[in-house]
Amino acid sequence: MKNQLPRLQSFVEQNTSNIIVLADRHTLRDCYPLLGSEVRYILIPYGEIYKNLNSCEYIWKKLVEFGATRNTILLCLGGGVLCDMGAFAGACYQRGIRVVLVPTSLLAMVDASTGGKTGVNFLHFKNYIGLFSEADEVFVCPVFLETLPSIEMTNGFVEMLKHGLIADAKHYHNVKEFFSEDDKALDYQLIYDSIAIKKRFVDQDFRDIGLRKRLNFGHTVGHALEAHSLFINDENESISHGTAVALGIIVESFISHQESGLSADELNQITQVLQPLALGVKEEIPKLEVLMPYLLKDKKNENKKISFSLIKAIGESEHNREISVGLIADGLAYLRKLK
Repeated sequence: MKNQLPRLQSFVEQNTSNIIVLADRHTLRDCYPLLGSEVRYILIPYGEIYKNLNSCEYIWKKLVEFGATRNTILLCLGGGVLCDMGAFAGACYQRGIRVVLVPTSLLAMVDASTGGKTGVNFLHFKNYIGLFSEADEVFVCPVFLETLPSIEMTNGFVEMLKHGLIADAKHYHNVKEFFSEDDKALDYQLIYDSIAIKKRFVDQDFRDIGLRKRLNFGHTVGHALEAHSLFINDENESISHGTAVALGIIVESFISHQESGLSADELNQITQVLQPLALGVKEEIPKLEVLMPYLLKDKKNENKKISFSLIKAIGESEHNREISVGLIADGLAYLRKLK
């Protein structure tokens, strides 16, 4: 797969009168000019705390003001938050208008742009309101990564590591080099390899009722940590999505070692790769009782039990494992010792 910027620019030029761009202040400044044509846009606030129904209502009002119809194309130009929320808003407006995703962060390229999951946060729970709706088009243009700060690249690398951990050991080992070599240039082929791994799961289980759940490895604990951090901090002080998932991977790798046969050697390898991110977290790791409300509300749960996706080895995973609260507490204790 080649850089799709020329194809994106051609698409925008051919559909200028029908396109409305959804952007935040960063993508309006750095990415919008690269579209090549002047098109209408809706500017929304940047950040996870704005991923809610209030923001969707604002988007819908602006679409009405622009006279948007079912022939309108909502082009979502941004990271995962903007793509998730924009795709949800577009799927709801007049029961669905055309949605085009142009992910501008590494995380959005390898995650939010593929799979048709759309939605917003609700009552401090991650992605609790949403629906499955595939975008009409997705344009992956790595040139947009040139404007990203290092923390945003880290968010994406963690997701790519996860893809390797659950399905492809070679991909995992290729990606982990970027955690030890700060100046190493990103091989764009790794982006497309990660997208391909996710797409394999999505193609087999679009509605996320079985195999696709394995993509949630690291996210059960990770989402709980992220949601709690957002609840107690201003967004600028809360832990990033990638860091939260990295912490979740450490905890869930420990649980995998105890429950799914992950070897002690591979647990240590994973821990060593991600420990620098844990050391960079200033806030304390919450006690289990603090995280329980988030864990119990996780969308993957069944039969009122906390359900995990785990790894049996690097590159081999399983899903729907019900784990005791005691073992989850042990995993959090393992994480605390790393700090």
